[in-house]
Amino acid sequence: MVKIRIRLIASVILASVIAHDAFCEEIQQGKRLLLGSGKPWETPIYVNDSGHEGPTVMVLGGIHGNEPAGAASADQIRHWPIISGKLVVIPRVNRAALREKIRYVPEAASDERDLNRNFPSPSIADNPRGEIAKELWDFVVKQDPDWLFDLHEGYQFNISHQPSEGKAKSVGSTIIFDQEQKIDRMVERMFASVNGLVTDPKRKFLLLKRGPIKTSLAAAAIDVLGKKAMILETTHQYQRLPVRTRQHREMMSVALREIGMIDQDLSDVVTPEDSIRSEQIHVALFDDTGGSSRGVNTLSNLLSSRTDMVVCHIDAKDVSRHFLDQFDVIVFGGGSGSSQARTLGEDGKEVVRSFIQDGGGYIGICGGAYLCSAFYPWSLKVVDTHVFTGVREIKGVGRKAMYLRGPTTEVKMELTDHGQRIFGNVSQESLVKFHNGPIVSPMQLDGLPAYTVLAHFRSEQVLYPPQEGTMIDTPAIVMGEFGAGSVIAISPHPESTEGLEEMISQAVRAVKD
Repeated sequence: MVKIRIRLIASVILASVIAHDAFCEEIQQGKRLLLGSGKPWETPIYVNDSGHEGPTVMVLGGIHGNEPAGAASADQIRHWPIISGKLVVIPRVNRAALREKIRYVPEAASDERDLNRNFPSPSIADNPRGEIAKELWDFVVKQDPDWLFDLHEGYQFNISHQPSEGKAKSVGSTIIFDQEQKIDRMVERMFASVNGLVTDPKRKFLLLKRGPIKTSLAAAAIDVLGKKAMILETTHQYQRLPVRTRQHREMMSVALREIGMIDQDLSDVVTPEDSIRSEQIHVALFDDTGGSSRGVNTLSNLLSSRTDMVVCHIDAKDVSRHFLDQFDVIVFGGGSGSSQARTLGEDGKEVVRSFIQDGGGYIGICGGAYLCSAFYPWSLKVVDTHVFTGVREIKGVGRKAMYLRGPTTEVKMELTDHGQRIFGNVSQESLVKFHNGPIVSPMQLDGLPAYTVLAHFRSEQVLYPPQEGTMIDTPAIVMGEFGAGSVIAISPHPESTEGLEEMISQAVRAVKD
């Protein structure tokens, strides 16, 4: 076995030696790199070279396309300021699969579909299989990392999963490492730190010391290249994206401190430092209890498709001034405004208010428009909107809440002149989806300036007689100022209306400016 491994290592190194010097020079010069340049699956490589002697560390995410947390957290980790060595990050290895939200490489041969089963392994496979695996493996060999971390997520919690007959036990919420590598101290610290974030005993992390599965990239790095490597698995089940990315960042922050690449906890760093910020708008998308998961995903897909915007899913635990100061705009989508308020808590609501007051932008859609209003005791009170609501006795039906107007439907909406300037490529009159969004009028709350109407409803949805005539010609979209910041409250759902989707990114730009 040892001889086989030595021969394989030698053949891999000899195959790469000619291109290696030129490749390293390109890395050191900080040029933009692409894996699979010019191919449909090309994906960015990010290189952070400290300029100081130290280890080379590779972090990869998105090898499996139905595991978005690894891709998202790797994309955040790439911004970390390092003090030694070189950090090389490929956040979205299997980019096409991530786009389609499937595990496998799209349209690959049946024996090459699972990208993380296509790498060399002594006595199993001498060479990688499939185009992506070959280029990725060649890149890893040329880069010659000291450490490789592969970020994944399982479908259920390993600690509590009871697999059915013929089905493997999920590796969710585990650190998978080879105990023969003698890295137990570092792993134990990562393990203790990430479990400090987990309160439910059934969701705790476990250590899997048997090492990564053979023919996976991490196993190839260990068995073929003789490198240190591990797989970090979070769990998709019952956990929204902010929870999973936070867990990945926590483990990686401990690991890089142990390696000596960073000298402080960077688990809360998700965007570039101010000194190297690009022209991109950094958007915090609230993804927690009270928000519609489907709505969050729609908004995330829309905004992430924009080259001038970067989206980070956040939850109530992320809502601190230190964390929000990394963003330009915060977005609260549909769902329940009161539930979002409860999830934030009084301290969280005050942080959001301060963020806007100091110059941040706020977009509230449907439930998020209720949240930012000035009407309810639980509201943020950052835009001067009163909400038509209350409970009425309906003859033959009983007492009914007036905000309930029935299932999703389309209503007529007309942009004002100001609205047309912001939403320039949208028809002045259009049909837009509506689902019990707030019907607003001026609240005239002391200290809040009057809002500007960007669009009116020109038709209405009515479920009960007392609602008749209360929606037509009322504001559908309003914009207001709060301190140095701006707020746009959107009652309907343009993000899910064909032809109106771009209104959300246009609104983001408007509150950023």
